[in-house]
Amino acid sequence: MAGHKIDYRDMPRPEHPRPDFYRTEWINLNGAWEFQFDDYDLGMKNEWYLKEVEFNRKIMVPFPFQSILSGVHDEGIHEIVWYRRKFSIPEDWSESAILLHFGAVDYETKVWLNGKFVGSNVGGYAPFVFDITRFIRKNDENILTIRVYDPNKNQPRGKQDPRLHPRGVLYTRVTGIWQTVWLEKVGNPYLSSLRVFPNVDDNSVTIIIGVKGKSENAKVKTYVDFAGIPEAEAIALINNGKCKVDITLRDLKLWSPEIPELYNLKIEIIRGSEVVDRVESYFGMRKISVKNGRLFLNGSPYYLKMALDQGYYPEGLYTAPSEMDLRMDVEIAKKLGLNGIRKHQIASEPRYLYWCDKIGLLVWGEMGDWGMPLNKYEEFWREWKRIIARDFNHPSIIVWVPFNERNEAKKDKENQKALLEIYERTKKADPTRLVIDASGYSHTKTDILDLHEYRMKSGREWREKWSDVFKRGDIPELLHSSLAEGLNYEGQPIVISEFGGWEIELYGPIIDRPIEPRRLTLKDEFEFISRYRDVVDTFMNDEKICGFCYTQLYDVEGEINGFLTYDRKWKVSPEKIREIHEKMLE
Repeated sequence: MAGHKIDYRDMPRPEHPRPDFYRTEWINLNGAWEFQFDDYDLGMKNEWYLKEVEFNRKIMVPFPFQSILSGVHDEGIHEIVWYRRKFSIPEDWSESAILLHFGAVDYETKVWLNGKFVGSNVGGYAPFVFDITRFIRKNDENILTIRVYDPNKNQPRGKQDPRLHPRGVLYTRVTGIWQTVWLEKVGNPYLSSLRVFPNVDDNSVTIIIGVKGKSENAKVKTYVDFAGIPEAEAIALINNGKCKVDITLRDLKLWSPEIPELYNLKIEIIRGSEVVDRVESYFGMRKISVKNGRLFLNGSPYYLKMALDQGYYPEGLYTAPSEMDLRMDVEIAKKLGLNGIRKHQIASEPRYLYWCDKIGLLVWGEMGDWGMPLNKYEEFWREWKRIIARDFNHPSIIVWVPFNERNEAKKDKENQKALLEIYERTKKADPTRLVIDASGYSHTKTDILDLHEYRMKSGREWREKWSDVFKRGDIPELLHSSLAEGLNYEGQPIVISEFGGWEIELYGPIIDRPIEPRRLTLKDEFEFISRYRDVVDTFMNDEKICGFCYTQLYDVEGEINGFLTYDRKWKVSPEKIREIHEKMLE
């Protein structure tokens, strides 16, 4: 397929990828890279990492080669690809440590710098970083070479279709680099990690800071301000690569979707009078909890009004064309009167979560687990725990969802054990949030009993079949089918986390894809809004239901059931949908 014409002088996605862990001295490596398919796996044998073998293409990083914006736009199956680019470092970096960051690369990555092997990574969604100080040529050009192997085998791939021609609810594959690549200048020692624990009940915040390098005679200083007004500062000693800071806030500002208040955070490593390293971040004071079968946000009952968001873009696939596209998706949800998003079968990039934090939108943080059998859960965990660590400080995330629709765990004890094990590990890694083991089915242990219900096409059907049964406290078939065999409902909040999936007759796919098997096709916008109002009103008036999530926010390829088309054009009036959602507030 012919490549898309692009200007290789441009810098795509120029913004810093981690506003929650920001250093001022960094270099963005996005842009034009040399690129080569390696369908016969010749690169390793011929040592492409040692020799400047001519690569026959250019690619625009960070867009995957299957996408239009990559400039390659080849949707064929190429399991092995190579990247190469040259860079130099500023003169004032020559005495500093230098880190090489990858936001995300799908799937198995090997990295060389100046012909020397730097390291490797396995996974398609989590970030990874290498200290390349000893490999760097300080006063000369550096050659960075990357090999990616993205096999069509049992690995977490989310909604990527392993088939040559994607169809139905599966979409175009994503191979290789799909998030920003960047360099950072750091001190010795340097700040390596940050976890912020908001304690809403006593107006305090606990901060756990990771430090790497030689920390003798060094201290960590922490500053907190709100809208530029100093709130607090503290100094802590470094002990075995970590330090803990407890800060009391004078004037507590809570974070919520309605009022998304954020505190600014600055952390410095100080040795004597010298600032050795500095990171800027932010946090929100937010608490999510469960009591008597209800969800509570900051101590008050809270009802979830969400839509499914699959994180795909027509021209960039997994990679948003620009930061403004990320922001626009958040603003679209807000315009609809939603207070949350279920980010589905993809781990969100941090810049998207930043806009959710800043504008005010709750997130169910999910992993793209489809494609992986549950007996590979150890490999899954190695990546999932890094996603939790990266996104720990985003107040917008209130629920972790490692798996989706795991029907194989319905009766199989080993698969049930895998779900339970990942639930427990996730809860231990982040005790501040709720955890759903496997969305929809088959639940083993979960903080929310979420249900996927596409059979209900009207409020009347729901009222006649389930509403009275819920009120009696019985366990209807709908609940029973969502639980693994032998397990009982334990009074968790109930959320209808998938429903709808309705198409409007006038709108087809905007790209050449077979249409996903239709659940329900409606004649026009009027019929859609009438049916949506009927079902949502029923959910919101059922005292047992604590929230819902419509499938979906926008169309994706051949799945055409969104409020918007794939290229984000409205199919229905957002004002009318918002009116339905706001009725509950009256």
